[in-house]
Order: sequence, then structure tokens, then C-alpha cells
Amino acid sequence: MSTNSSPSLPAFLRSTSVPTGLLLLAFLILGGCDDPSNVGQGLLDAQSGETSVLSLAPSALIESDRADATGGNAASGAIRALTGQVDDPVIGSITSRGFIDFVPASQFESSFFNGSVSWAELSLNLDYSYGDTTSMVAFDLYSVPSDWLSSEIEADSDISIGTRIASYEIQATSGSVSLPLPAAWVDANDTTLRNSDFSDVFHGFSLVPTGGNAIVGFRFSESQLRVSATPGDTVSFAMSKVASLTDIPPAPNGNILLSDGSSSGMDVQFPIRGGSFDESLVHRVILNLRATNLDASYPTGFNRPLPTVLGMDAVSAEGDTRLEIAEVSINAAGEFVIDNTTLTNVFQSANLGKSVLDRFELYFPPEQSGIGFFVFPTVSGDTSIEALITATPIN
Repeated sequence: MSTNSSPSLPAFLRSTSVPTGLLLLAFLILGGCDDPSNVGQGLLDAQSGETSVLSLAPSALIESDRADATGGNAASGAIRALTGQVDDPVIGSITSRGFIDFVPASQFESSFFNGSVSWAELSLNLDYSYGDTTSMVAFDLYSVPSDWLSSEIEADSDISIGTRIASYEIQATSGSVSLPLPAAWVDANDTTLRNSDFSDVFHGFSLVPTGGNAIVGFRFSESQLRVSATPGDTVSFAMSKVASLTDIPPAPNGNILLSDGSSSGMDVQFPIRGGSFDESLVHRVILNLRATNLDASYPTGFNRPLPTVLGMDAVSAEGDTRLEIAEVSINAAGEFVIDNTTLTNVFQSANLGKSVLDRFELYFPPEQSGIGFFVFPTVSGDTSIEALITATPIN
């Protein structure tokens, strides 16, 4: 993660206070409980008091070591490769390097293999931009010397690059982008491009940014490597896998960042045993997440697509036990709301002190394949994250 200093910040992001005495909690998986009415069954005879709704704020928001999965192929994972650099007004300089690889789109005719390659270009589908869309994005194209497995690539992975092939400059707006490959590269890779084992001997390209004020993304669909042989027709190699390695600065003091494409995530812990939350029969839990509204911090024309789907797991302290809670879409009010039986079961078990799980881990599913982020204050008493718990006290 980059250690670049943050730019001057709006007043609401300058808080330097952080919570102390952070409370670690334990959560327990309650297997096979699909009906929330079953939660706490067997305690009904002992319950007392009136059912009420309790608003519970987190005891801690913690930066986690969960790196975003940023590699993908046509079947799963990330759907685009990113390249570019942007000076974000809130967190500072963000830089992305992209990796793309190709396979033959179909069975080629013998005329292609018997000829010689005379021309080649990358035809890429640019469908994502973050930053100044009036900016030109400059990048260098490099060879990739060895194979890489897209399913294993995360934001903090390392992929080696080889020699520089060419330099390009493109507009940071959506559309088809054509990048002619130099004649020298075409001549040097003639036998590789016509090799029947192309997928084993060719390992793709890396796109390394050199200038501009935007990050762009190239999507699988409609992206290809086009090659012509003489004599013979033009053939296409379909994009087979992608990856992105992005450097994202930390959040301003007094805040925590939850970012797509980042090498870290965010954990949330709640004080759900003791304090204002006595031993109870938990009927329902609704978790609301409302990040800081940063719209006023960005100039007109700065394109800032945000992630629209958030995932959450419950995880043990050692990280070896994990329970998927939900993946939810952002609502019209700009909030993520998690409301299901699994969440209720986790809170109930923790409240009774019978758990092995420690925290909630937040993440963005890899299919979103961008760099959008949300900022959450870590100051005491903030209500950007809140659990609404419907419960009845137990003697």
C-alpha cells in the first residue's frame, strides 16, 4: 500500500481521535437454523421484560489484511484490467497496473500457420474510467515473460514484466480502443503468434501507466488481439484472463477506507455481550452501513463510480473459521443493509457467550473490478454503521 501523504482534506475528514479499549467479541455459527423464530428456542420460559429495539454502534472498525481478488477469467473473478494514475481529492495518488492475456478465438485455417504475420493490434473494450474523463491516459505496454494464474491474483500480488513494447496515449472515455503493435514486435513474435501451442508459450501484456489523471478499465467482452498473416485472413485471439495491481493510499486520520481493488479490507466488531446489551432472546438484527458522503470534495467532471455490492463474512480471531453472512446491493439511499437469519443467529450466539467467531469482515466481490471506495469515520459515537437489534431480555 502506498505511503504517499494525503492532500488537504475537508473539515469533516480531519478528525484525529480513534477509539480506545477496543473490544474483541466472539461469534458462533448456529448450524441448520433457517427460521429466525427458532433463535433462542428453549429460553422462552425464562424470558422476562419487554421486547424492544436496541441501536448498537461498533466497538471497533479495524483495517484488515484481506486483499481484494483482482484476477479473473471468462468464468469467474475480475472482469477487467485497470491501468492509469489519478490524484484523488480525498485520499491522494492512486496507481493501477493491468495485465491481459489471450487465447485463439477459434480454430485457425492452415493458411494462417503457413504464412507470416504482417500486422497485429490490440482492440480493447474500455468500459470503466475513474477520474478526469477529459484527461489523456498514457501508458507503456510490456511483455509478460512467465505464466500467471488469474485465480490466485490479489491486489498485493506480484507479476513480473519483461521488455517494453510500445507507448500509448488514449482518451479516458468509454469505447473501443485500437492499439497497433510495432512492426519490430510483430516480426520478433511471428512464430509465437502462429504457434499451435500459443496459449502455452505466450503470457500476455502488462499496461504500466506513465501519465494522465484517470484510471481506465478494459473488459473481457469485445476485447481481442487481432493478427493478419500473408497470405491469409485476419484472425482473433480472445482475451482470456485479466489482473490489476493497484496502490491505494490509506484513509485520512480518524477514518478507515473500504476500497475496491485494495490490499486491505475493513473489519467491524460489536459489543454484543454486556453493557447496554444484556443477555437476551434476539429476534432480528438489521445492520446498516452508511459511508461518509464525499460528493462535495470532488470537482465537477470527476468521474467516481462506486462499488454497488458489498459482502460480509463472520470470521474467527485466527481466520480459520469463516461464515458467509451476505452479499447485498446498495439501496436508493446509498446504504448497504444486511438483514437475514444468519446475521441474527450470529448475534444471538455471541450474546449468549457461546462463540468462536471474532469479527465481521467486509469486502467487495471481485466482479466489480474498479477502485471506488467508501470512507467510514472511526471516531467514538459515530453512527455510520449501526446494528438495530430486536430483542427480549432474559433473566
